[in-house]
Amino acid sequence: TDTGKTKMPQSLDDLERDMIKRALDMSNGRRKVAADQLGISERTLYRKIKEYGLE
Repeated sequence: TDTGKTKMPQSLDDLERDMIKRALDMSNGRRKVAADQLGISERTLYRKIKEYGLE
């Protein structure tokens, strides 16, 4: 039965990882461009790439 609760399709970490992967794909791997698209610093992007194993 429907409990009225909306189920999230993925975790926030999964969503963030997917957004970073997409930004890197769209920028042909250029981290500066990807960081600008995401509205984060290059340093933050680099840290998240390592955190999510996207190297």
